Amino acid sequence: MTEQEFPRLARARATARPDEGQTRPDPAAWVSSLGSGAENDTMLRFAPSAANSIDLTEANSSGVSQLLLGRRTRLSTLLPAGPELDAAHEVSLGLRAKVRELAEERGIDVGALAVGVATWTAEEDGRRERRSAPVLLARVALTVRRGARGRDELEVQITEPARLNPALVRNLRRHHGIALDPEAYQQAAYATARLEPAPAFARLREEAAAIADLHVEDCLLVSTFADLGETASLPASLEDLPVVQALYDAGTGMVPRPAALQPTGALAEDDVAPADERLVLDVDAAQARVLEHAAAGESLVVAAAPGTGQTQTAAALAARLAWEGRRVLVVAERSAALADVLDRLEEADLRSIALHVPANADPELLRRQLVQAVLRSERAVDPDTARDEAALTERRRRLQEHVGSLHHVRPRWGCSPFQAMQALAALTGLETPPATTVRLKRSVLDSTVNRQAVGEQLVRAGELGAFSAAATESRWFGARVRNVQETEAASELADELAAALHTTRRAVDTAAAQAGLRPERTVAGWAEQADLYRRVARTLTEFTPEVFSLDVPQLVAATATSAWRRLHLVEMSSVARSRLRRAAKDAVRPGVQPTDLHGALVDAAAVLEDWNRHAAEPGTPPQVPDQGEHVMGHVGQVREHLRRLEGVLAPEAVAEGPLDERDVDDLVAAVDGLVADRDTLATLPERTLVLDSLRDHGLAELLEDLRDREVPTEALTAELELAWWQSALEAMISGDDFLAMMSGTDLAEVERGFRDLDRAHLERGGIRLSAALAARWREALRTYRADAAVLRTLLKQGSPTVESLATITPELLQALVPVLTTSPMALSEFPPEWRADVVVLLEADATALATAMGALTRAPQVVALGDPVIGRPQSFQVSVDPTATAGPLRPLRSAYDALDEVLPTLPLRTVHRPLERRLVRLLSALAYDGALDALPTAGEATGRDRAVTAEYLPEGTGIPMTGGDVVESTNAEVARTVERVFEHIRDRPEQSLAVVTVSEQHARRVAAAVQATAAQAPWAHEFLARGRGEDAAEAEPFVIVPVVRAASVVRDAVILTPGYGRTPHGRVVHHFGAFSDPDGERMVTVALTRARRRLHLVSALRAADLDEDRLDGGALWFLRLLEAYLGDDAADPVGMVGDPLLADLRDRLEEHGARVLPRYAGVMDLAVLDPRADQDEVPRPLALAGDGGEVYRALTVRQRSRTLPEGLEARGWEPRTLWSIDVFADPESVARELADRLGVEPADETDETDDDAR
Repeated sequence: MTEQEFPRLARARATARPDEGQTRPDPAAWVSSLGSGAENDTMLRFAPSAANSIDLTEANSSGVSQLLLGRRTRLSTLLPAGPELDAAHEVSLGLRAKVRELAEERGIDVGALAVGVATWTAEEDGRRERRSAPVLLARVALTVRRGARGRDELEVQITEPARLNPALVRNLRRHHGIALDPEAYQQAAYATARLEPAPAFARLREEAAAIADLHVEDCLLVSTFADLGETASLPASLEDLPVVQALYDAGTGMVPRPAALQPTGALAEDDVAPADERLVLDVDAAQARVLEHAAAGESLVVAAAPGTGQTQTAAALAARLAWEGRRVLVVAERSAALADVLDRLEEADLRSIALHVPANADPELLRRQLVQAVLRSERAVDPDTARDEAALTERRRRLQEHVGSLHHVRPRWGCSPFQAMQALAALTGLETPPATTVRLKRSVLDSTVNRQAVGEQLVRAGELGAFSAAATESRWFGARVRNVQETEAASELADELAAALHTTRRAVDTAAAQAGLRPERTVAGWAEQADLYRRVARTLTEFTPEVFSLDVPQLVAATATSAWRRLHLVEMSSVARSRLRRAAKDAVRPGVQPTDLHGALVDAAAVLEDWNRHAAEPGTPPQVPDQGEHVMGHVGQVREHLRRLEGVLAPEAVAEGPLDERDVDDLVAAVDGLVADRDTLATLPERTLVLDSLRDHGLAELLEDLRDREVPTEALTAELELAWWQSALEAMISGDDFLAMMSGTDLAEVERGFRDLDRAHLERGGIRLSAALAARWREALRTYRADAAVLRTLLKQGSPTVESLATITPELLQALVPVLTTSPMALSEFPPEWRADVVVLLEADATALATAMGALTRAPQVVALGDPVIGRPQSFQVSVDPTATAGPLRPLRSAYDALDEVLPTLPLRTVHRPLERRLVRLLSALAYDGALDALPTAGEATGRDRAVTAEYLPEGTGIPMTGGDVVESTNAEVARTVERVFEHIRDRPEQSLAVVTVSEQHARRVAAAVQATAAQAPWAHEFLARGRGEDAAEAEPFVIVPVVRAASVVRDAVILTPGYGRTPHGRVVHHFGAFSDPDGERMVTVALTRARRRLHLVSALRAADLDEDRLDGGALWFLRLLEAYLGDDAADPVGMVGDPLLADLRDRLEEHGARVLPRYAGVMDLAVLDPRADQDEVPRPLALAGDGGEVYRALTVRQRSRTLPEGLEARGWEPRTLWSIDVFADPESVARELADRLGVEPADETDETDDDAR
């Protein structure tokens, strides 16, 4: 990757400017100026002494022969028994400890046999200095075996051929112009089957004869040596190393300006097809972002606080890049960091894709790893995952569609189904919930999306009495009057009608009595009688009254035509007709000549028939009463008033029939009621207008329901909302096939299926990657036959080395072992031309830039991970003798800090260690600007089996240390700490343990007390010895360490014992050693981040003992820790339930006897606990997440359906998804099922059970 391919760094260089007039050193000189970090140089300044080496020069000849033949040889075989062997044994312990220390902390192998020492006087940089350098160095293994007398004894074995000191070669070439050939010296030393150094010494004396005082001493010394002179080999041009170029520019006066990361264009996780996903380990969102940018070719720095998954990210990234065909170099100084990466690859069944190359790697170790890689490639098969991937995609789609449908806002109504459910839950949760069952038509929903105006009208109608009993019982209810004029007219009409009814009734009754008719009970009957009077009067204008005594029907037939008679089947003789016609003419009033006698007789017959029907007694002759004409006028007026009144009254009031057909008594009462209820009429116009408007909106059915139930005014808006939201919800569900068909049970089944398939898909990631590499391997074998033959030969002969592997084409090795892990210092053994595509630098914060340069120069792309808060590069000593000659020391700068200046940074934010969220958030606030968070443990909520505990020792007083007034260690704290150590050994022996103190004195006292107690507890010896013998690579030893040396110590459980206490007089000196030093804040952070799973604080001080005004820095942070765990027991804040659905469920759960914590820790909507703290067997608390919450929606399907539930489950919770459709439809069943799961009961039921038991 050149600068042209890496434009961001090119732009940074273009904008940077060195100081004017400054001469920039060449890149090699700049790298050399960074130093090595070693406080002593045993390669050129080796000062052998009885304290730092074992002298075997005069050792037993047979033992020396055995040693030089490469056999394991005991010290007792080499040295005679006595003081010399005893002294050598003591030195051997120090040598072995130093070898192990530097192997673990620096990744280098320093145990070696120095064969010969060359000394001379050197003049460098104007200074004369005596040089002392081993001539030949042979790596040795130092192991401990139990001796015959029960004492541990060191065994020494040469593990590889002796080689010429490379630092000696470089020094003589650079300062004296003498070129030494290492291969020639090795051949000279091994002229026979065993190491014979004399020919090599002679060759050196000859070739370096120009150095006047060069002296070569023939000796054999076992000591510690490390070549740290050239950890990086720079090419002539840095064009292909843009990161190194940027570091060089920044380190030589140019101002770095790193650009921000650019979008990668990668698909969102939910949109990636499973077949295209290149993931072998779970990663959180921040880790996934790192993978995306690194896969896109970006170099970057990753801020990784302890527990945020530094090695998980590195392993997942290495696999991802390997999948994409790139060679990945993973480097770390600490061997534990590399082992962690390899362990995580092993989890994915991918250990064999990584070739681990330790310092001075044994060819057999390399051969075994390569053979495993070949076997993996030959056995790998392409898994048939199409069906499972399709099923996974389908379930993911359905879960996506569910959330999408639930939250999709329908533009037609401006709401989503979830919003409707929430609104309805809020309504039903009111103290007096609405109860209408009316559903609105969709057209009505459309017109009432904005219901404010409609609601105001509804309320006004209520205020006007539209739905009150008095108003609905009023005879004016619903009358159609719209203004004051119409109201007054209606009132006047009622008054006039009431008066007319009374007057007319008297007149009608009087006339009827006079005429002999029955009184009529309806106004229509009145009108009929009045009309009858009119008809009688008309008949009597043509006939005399005697006509009604004749047989009028016979007269009608006689005067009719023959056709009429035939039609009416009347047969009459002509004689009869003549007689009857004469009688008819005789009945005609004198002087009247009817134009149609037959017609007049027909009318008279009809009058007579109707009269007889109305007559009180049969035979009463028709007559016109004296007031007949007056009656007709009054009746007509009443009927006109009634017609007008029908037009005013509500349609319902006349639905049973016209008013003139009602019983007169009822009618009179109704009209009198209208007159009496004129006050109701006063509000009628506005009420009518409002109700008509509401009916125009399509709310007639709702108005009727409200009137029937007499809903009070204050509840009307809620009734409208209920009708609208329920109608809208039903409309949305009926128009959404997914919501209409999926129940909570169906969704839970889909989610379970997704979770199982997704977990299986992730677990198959390693198989899929192996298959991809195998295909690439087969293709490379066909393409690079010669290289394949070389590799085959190396594996058969068992002699692969870093140098020999470097000769094989990278395309072949990438398919076999695409990942290489090693320490940065061990890279000095790699050929200068060896290159990778990407360097992944672990723990960059604790790695000096000078040390890291050996890795950074190996690839164009760099991903550096580290913690800028805790990590600091530390100088180290190669020699076990603290007085060994020191080389010039330079201040160390971390690779993290240097890279952070030239590269963009991405933070990891989630702490995955199962520690308490409370502790993580405390750390986050103190040291990480609030950037960190973690999932809560169940113990934080329940108070049971907490991951972080603290205990205060009130008896924690002590005597100040000599020469001071600070109580650094109290007897109470030492004793309690020892008790906790052995409690851990007894109860949790499978978990590793460390004790972290603040002061060295307290650490020593605790260690002595543990040792004394262990002498009386043989059952604990196995635990205390773990990790110190042959199992050193597999087990973590128990350690007691002061915080200043604890940065590299991580254990499953940690006991933090500060040690500080009160004087016998109760005084506290506000100085706490390392916590109060300038680096105290970092020390507190170190102390609180050493535990993976459990942290126990033992303290003789509590927050109340300290004065905040007298503290700052780390001491103030220590106070914050005491406040959090030994201060007032303030519970973590609990949020409010903003979701009405869940608020209702919370209330129901509490009614069932559960304890509910809403919005707990920001990752669950409801935490549901069993409040019975005194029970031995208490079910796991429930972590409930609603599918409608914002947190749920923000997560990907994988996160919310699998990784988050798995994380909560690992921390003691039982995670559950609350499906809104279930919680909405039947919240009581959901609450009951959850309560049954917890085994809780309502308080009254529990009391009854207890009473029964008693």
